Amino acid sequence: MTTRGVVIFDIDGTLTRTNGVDEECFALAVRDVLGVTGISTDWSSYRHSTDTGILHEIIQTQCKRAPTGRELRAVRARFIELVHDRSESDTEGWEEIAGAREILSELPSMGWTLAVATGGWGPSALRKLQRVDICVAGLAFACADHAFGRLDIIRWALRSAVGITKSSTIPVVYVGDGVWDIDAARSGGYGFVGIGHGERASRLTAAGSQVVMSDYLDRSRFEQALIAACSQHERR
Repeated sequence: MTTRGVVIFDIDGTLTRTNGVDEECFALAVRDVLGVTGISTDWSSYRHSTDTGILHEIIQTQCKRAPTGRELRAVRARFIELVHDRSESDTEGWEEIAGAREILSELPSMGWTLAVATGGWGPSALRKLQRVDICVAGLAFACADHAFGRLDIIRWALRSAVGITKSSTIPVVYVGDGVWDIDAARSGGYGFVGIGHGERASRLTAAGSQVVMSDYLDRSRFEQALIAACSQHERR
């Protein structure tokens, strides 16, 4: 079957409602390893909204020096540990975005090629998906362990999915919940569909997202949003 396009999903806030867990565990990991407290968990305030990029910037600004490999590995390991522990002990803060499982299972039969590209580190990102019973086995997957910046992570997922990094012949749509997501999609020349509600939805709309949905329950509307986003991509 010829693909209608490639749909690449972010995770936190896009497939899983785990933004709170992510923010709290990251801040704790930085405190436990580096002794740095009071960091901003507004990821849009950082130059690179990926776990690795955020950590680099925190060390550079708070410690006034370049990070060491040992520090990066230690914070990453502590963060992964904290996410795993929270997933075992907490019942709150672990939900799928309504309809996410169904949309992931249905889109391939409708001719779409799927991939996942997250700014998080791989083990913690996959644990979040596992915790809310979302299976991405068999899908191209890219994360902050593959590349530093979000656009490069998206390109890694795209190359894994269809063997390309540029999308001149195949429409590509990135689905995300943050302003950094729409910025990356725009920089890469990809279409974009926003997921969010309340203030997050307002930020996406203000950043130029043509469609922002709170969930995937209206599957017909979501597919129409993908088709419209492909048209946006084709006009770039």
